[in-house]
Amino acid sequence: MSNTAALKKYSAKTWFRFIFWSLFGVFSFFINVPMPAYQINIGGWAWGAVGAQSNVLASHLTNFIKAALYTGNFKAMPVVVWLIALYAVLDVFFFRPEKAWKTTRINAVFAVFKIIGFVVLSMIVIEYYFHAYFSFMSWLFTPKANLGNASIATFVMDKVLVTICISLPCASLFLPFLVDYGLVDFIGVFVRPIMRTVFKLPGRAAIIMVTAFLGNFSAGHIAVNDQYKNGRMTERESVCIDTSLSTVSVGFLMALASNTGLLAAGYWNTFFWVAFLITLLVALVGVRIPPLRGIPDTYYPTATPNPETVIKKNLVKTAFTEALDICEAQDNPLKRIAYIMKETMNVMGTVASGTSFFGTFGVVLYIFTPVIALLGKIFWPLFRIFGFTGAELEVACTGSMISLIEVTVPGLLVAAGEWSMRLRFMLAVLPVTSIIFLASFVPCCMGTEVPVKFWHLLVIWLERMILSIIITGIFAVILFPAGMVM
Repeated sequence: MSNTAALKKYSAKTWFRFIFWSLFGVFSFFINVPMPAYQINIGGWAWGAVGAQSNVLASHLTNFIKAALYTGNFKAMPVVVWLIALYAVLDVFFFRPEKAWKTTRINAVFAVFKIIGFVVLSMIVIEYYFHAYFSFMSWLFTPKANLGNASIATFVMDKVLVTICISLPCASLFLPFLVDYGLVDFIGVFVRPIMRTVFKLPGRAAIIMVTAFLGNFSAGHIAVNDQYKNGRMTERESVCIDTSLSTVSVGFLMALASNTGLLAAGYWNTFFWVAFLITLLVALVGVRIPPLRGIPDTYYPTATPNPETVIKKNLVKTAFTEALDICEAQDNPLKRIAYIMKETMNVMGTVASGTSFFGTFGVVLYIFTPVIALLGKIFWPLFRIFGFTGAELEVACTGSMISLIEVTVPGLLVAAGEWSMRLRFMLAVLPVTSIIFLASFVPCCMGTEVPVKFWHLLVIWLERMILSIIITGIFAVILFPAGMVM
């Protein structure tokens, strides 16, 4: 049968669904749309302002909601975050208690963390709205110089909780158009040989990686969770993509570039593409060593396995066939959005309560104890190789270690004062390429059905950080002459 004849069996409706929804998914995540500055007004009430920007549709929606519900006069997001965290606590005790207390010990420990995080979040929300707190909690609400004069409570709420609780559902709203109507399968056929050979992953991983990088790591986690539960990825493939390719989004990169001074110095493009390249180079090694190498290629227990097949000829025909088969069998967009948003709600509850614990606890360790600085000394020999000494060596080690807790804090270490461009560059790149951090990445990842182990995440982070320091250090030496400071 000819290629043309083979494709004629699909109805015009199937072709339309594949082309239209896939293009809309691409537009939502990958096409920057310029928007002028605007003010959100409802009657005589000014809700919030959004600055002029060129961004993808999903990010525009995120910025609109943030302005409407947080940065303007109508500050509803803290209580929204609290309600989401409340859902997670109710889930632990009433909705799905068996998952929290009757599966694994680590799930029970994380359930306790959720409860503690919810208590901390409740205190933060009370202080936010009523400016009242117990005197013994002043450490949580007093401004700290090393957090840009923000309190721990403000930092966790502004930089992590509000952002993730808006961006995650916004990304999920558009995600079905990207992953459910044939696009990932169509692209996957062409990149399958590269992804299988280089990364030992399915071709579908490529577009999920780009989605996470341009959208948000949470979008990557939700997409992987969907693929895993539908039998299109194995446990090993899912964990590898979650921990090696679903890094922080461009928004986080912008924050790092701004805090480290790279943005003002005109190095944005260099930073962006080098960070992207190093993420891939580290992943190339990481998938070939334990613990990722030893994870079994098993499928979700109730899923019918649907692995990618090896394609050696008729790539175009096969790409269209696989894409149209998926599209033809898929539910309508409203049902898919409802399903994805339901899955997202479970993840968001874990993120809101888990982040309230990990984000707060991690920042407390960094500010009030020497633990982070002491643990950071394990990277001392690596930074010495690239000529770091004295105060810069201490900052480099501490910044690398603190990235395990929260991704934007390392940039704050060099936000003020005179530092070498090599140090600024490395503290901007390393949080991106090491990928894993406790503040929101870990709760989001462990909130999905992908069976990732917590100790695996810590080991993978350490491996990625060591590899990242070595590779980023080489780039830093090449790009920035010794003695170049700012």
